[in-house]
Amino acid sequence: MVFTAFGSVIFLSSMRWLLTIQFPLIAISEDLWSLWLPLLLPWIPILIWLKPRLDILTFNDLEDRRRSLFLFISWGLIGSMLFVSQSYFTTATGKLSNLTSIDEIKSLEKFRYFRIENLSVDKHRGGSYTDFRVSGRHHENLKIDIYYAYPIRSNPSNQLETTPKIWYGVKFQNQINNRLAQEEKEKLIIRFHKKCARLIKHFDFNEFDYLEKNPKSSIRANYYRAIEKSIGQSADSSFIVLEPIQSKFEDRNGDKFMWIFRAFGIGISIIILLLLWPGYSEEEYQKFKSGKKSKNDDFIQVLKFLIPKDHHYVTSIILNINLLVFIIMVFSGVDPLSPNSVELLEWGANRRDETMSGEWWRLFTSMFIHAGIMHLVLNIFSLLIASFFMEPLFGRKDFAFLYIAAGISGSIASILWYPNTISIGASGAIFGVFGALLGLLSTDAYPKESKKLILWLSGLFVGINLLMGLTGGIDNAAHIGGLVSGAGIGVLLYNNQKSKKV
Repeated sequence: MVFTAFGSVIFLSSMRWLLTIQFPLIAISEDLWSLWLPLLLPWIPILIWLKPRLDILTFNDLEDRRRSLFLFISWGLIGSMLFVSQSYFTTATGKLSNLTSIDEIKSLEKFRYFRIENLSVDKHRGGSYTDFRVSGRHHENLKIDIYYAYPIRSNPSNQLETTPKIWYGVKFQNQINNRLAQEEKEKLIIRFHKKCARLIKHFDFNEFDYLEKNPKSSIRANYYRAIEKSIGQSADSSFIVLEPIQSKFEDRNGDKFMWIFRAFGIGISIIILLLLWPGYSEEEYQKFKSGKKSKNDDFIQVLKFLIPKDHHYVTSIILNINLLVFIIMVFSGVDPLSPNSVELLEWGANRRDETMSGEWWRLFTSMFIHAGIMHLVLNIFSLLIASFFMEPLFGRKDFAFLYIAAGISGSIASILWYPNTISIGASGAIFGVFGALLGLLSTDAYPKESKKLILWLSGLFVGINLLMGLTGGIDNAAHIGGLVSGAGIGVLLYNNQKSKKV
C-alpha cells in the first residue's frame, strides 16, 4: 500500500514534469493534471493490485460493502496525496522572473510567475465573457463566472497598437439557486453583472505582488473568449493571459508538501484500524498465489465487455466511441462534470441555427457527446440494458442501423421542436432501441414469458425519463423522436428478417 500510494505520486509528478516542463510537446490541460487525474488514476493500481489482495479477507456480513469500503478509503488516500502533490508541483516548480518590459514575457515560455512595476493596461479595449455552469447532485446550483480581459500595452504612448498578445485577466464568481423561477434568476444575474461592472471600473490593475500566466485550462479558454469579443477574431495559444496575485510569492507553497505525508498518515491509520476486524481466507490466498482469478474479480469482466465480440459486438463499439470522445474532450480542457454550451457546440452538439445553416453532420456527432460524466454513465447503463435484448435478435448490421437511424431521427425532432436548445447525448438513439423493444412486443420476436419483463424494464425507463424531461433541462423531443422512430424501424427490420427466413 505504501509503494502504491507514493508510487502513484512519483509517477504522476514525473509524467507532468516530462510533458509540461522538460519536453512540452503536448499542451495538456491544467485541470486534468490538478484534479481529474488525481481522482481517476488511483483506480488503476487499486483495481489491478490492491483489489485481488483484499479478496483474501473475509467478513461476517455485508461482505461486498465492507470490501468496497476498503477500496474507497484507499482511493481517498491515494487521491488526496495526488491532489496535494499536484498543487505543490504547480507552485514549487515555478520561478519568479523580474521584468523590465512586458514584452520580455514572449521569450520566457517556460516561466509562469512574473513581477513588473507600473503596467500599462488599456481599460478601453477590454472584453468580457460570462460562463454559466450547473452543479450539485440534482443541478440545484448555477455557477456564474465573469471574465474580464484587457490588453497590456508594451508602449504606453502607442494607443493604436494592433492585436495585442499579452492580456490582463480578472475573474469574478457567484452562485445562485438554479431552482428559482427564470425571471428571478435573470434578475440575480443582471444584478451580479452590474456589481462586477462597478468593481472593474474602479479596479487597480497595479495592485498585486506578482502576475501568474494562465496555463492551458478551462479558465484560460474563457479568458480567450473574452479577448475574442474585444478583438473580433479568434485567440490562439500565442495569446498570453496574466492574472494578478495579491499574496506574497514566497508564501505560494504554504504547507502543501507536509500535507502529502499527513494525508498518507491519516489514510493508512484508518486502513490499519479497519484491518483488525476482517478474517482471512486460506482458499482465496492459495488462489491468489497460483494466479487464479478471484470470485470477486468483476473488473476484468467489465474490461472484456469493451472488446467487440459475440452478441455485444456493435454495443462494445458504441461504448468505446462514446468513452473515447469523452476522454479526448476532457484532455482538451472540457469540464468533465458540467461542460458549458460553447464547449458542447465546439465539439459537435446539435442546435437548430448551426445544423440548418449547413452543418448537418451535427445530427450524427451530437449522439456521441455528453454533458458530463454522470450523463455518460447513465446512458451507458441504459444502452447495456436495451442492447442485451436487441443485438442478439437483430444481429450486428441491423442493430447498428437501428441505433444510428433512431439517433438521427431524435436529433431531427430536437431541432424541429426547439428553436435554441442544445441537443447532445446518446439518449435519442437509446430511446430508439427501447422503442424497438416496445414495438416488438406486438410480434412473436420474444416468448410470452419474457414480454412482461421487457415491458416492465422498457416502460420504467421510458416513463421515468419522459417525466424527468417535463421538469426542464432535458431534450424530450429527441427522446420521443427516437422512441417513435425506433418502434417503427424495429418492427420493419424484424419483419424483413422474418420474410427472408421463409
